[in-house]
Amino acid sequence: MELRVTVAAVPTILVLAAALTAAVFDVRTRRIPNALVAALLLAGIAANALGGWRPAVADLLIALAVLLAGTFAFSFKLIGGGDVKLLAAAAGTLGYPACVFFVLCTLLCGGFIALAYAACRGRLRATFANVQAMAIPVMAGVKPARPDGTPMPYALAIFAGALCTALVPAFAPHLRFLP
Repeated sequence: MELRVTVAAVPTILVLAAALTAAVFDVRTRRIPNALVAALLLAGIAANALGGWRPAVADLLIALAVLLAGTFAFSFKLIGGGDVKLLAAAAGTLGYPACVFFVLCTLLCGGFIALAYAACRGRLRATFANVQAMAIPVMAGVKPARPDGTPMPYALAIFAGALCTALVPAFAPHLRFLP
């Protein structure tokens, strides 16, 4: 069996490799190296620039948009700074429309992983109370006080989102909304 990698698959492979590496670092040290994030963004832009300057500029704009949205979540202490940078670099590398599916998958996987993480630590009830204590003020437009909680290594969710983005088109094409 011969393995062929198309040019279109390169951004996905880059994101999978970087997200897996970041997840290992995040679990072990609770940090994501900036050099890894920068390398992912630069390699992604270079790979997408093979299609012309427009995809490269679009990738930068996507990364900037995700970075701005992530900064908002970071200001509420919902996600770490390294996670925001990794998510932005990965979304920029994947480009549009794959980045939309990737971010949605990452958010869903993040929720499931957070529940499993809290359950394994015996903090499921406290986690639900914390979510309620934070969600109500946020919906009212007020910055909540961050309740004590168990932060999880969110790079795991980013890797899971990347994995879903890579595998869903192959194994569940009816769920695919990407061209």
